[in-house]
Amino acid sequence: MRKASLAKAKAGLSALVDEAEHHKKGTLILRHGKPAAAIVPVEVAMPPKPRLSDVEIERLFAGLGAAAPQESAVDDLLSARR
Repeated sequence: MRKASLAKAKAGLSALVDEAEHHKKGTLILRHGKPAAAIVPVEVAMPPKPRLSDVEIERLFAGLGAAAPQESAVDDLLSARR
């Protein structure tokens, strides 16, 4: 990860964001010579959420179909209004 002073980062912010977005290179921002912040690719800051497997999805839908409600959701909502 390269380093840049806060003044240089402010002057070249667009280029630093392009480096992170297109080249997956991060930049450590220094304030008074000490690390203060970082510009990193979005995948680093927000990793993708794990996805359910096909088997897990099938189990989920099978479980939904197995439970037969005594009354519909609409009836339940309407009864709460009275």
